[in-house]
Amino acid sequence: MIVFLRNLPNKTLYRDIIEFIEPALKGKWFNKGGYIEEVKILIIKDPDKETIEQHALVRISPDSCAIRVIKMLNRKPILEKRIAVREYQYRSWRNDSRTGVNKKLAEKLRRRRGSRRRPNLETIIKSPATFSSSKSFHRIQA
Repeated sequence: MIVFLRNLPNKTLYRDIIEFIEPALKGKWFNKGGYIEEVKILIIKDPDKETIEQHALVRISPDSCAIRVIKMLNRKPILEKRIAVREYQYRSWRNDSRTGVNKKLAEKLRRRRGSRRRPNLETIIKSPATFSSSKSFHRIQA
């Protein structure tokens, strides 16, 4: 499962994210422990407003451990800033009911006239940190 960390401080590093998540990954009495497979940091620049946002995508296995991480870490501070932690949702144009085959049904379901996405955004993905196995946290050089 991919966990989304929203609005990270701009000075956040990979090791800060790993140190933030690791305590929630540990297994307790009857809970199985989990591990981090991959960490990506996304930087979104908005040239119109001249703002920079930083988010992270963390792939965690197994899914039950990822759900526990979301429950434990949502609204907790990282580098003295509280962040939102949630499951990452895939969005595809194929899932949009307005582009369906049945045009009458598509018109009935149409509530939005245009896209709600912000225009002119520039997305930068820092090179992801991946790990070689579930037992160790050795990085793979890409």
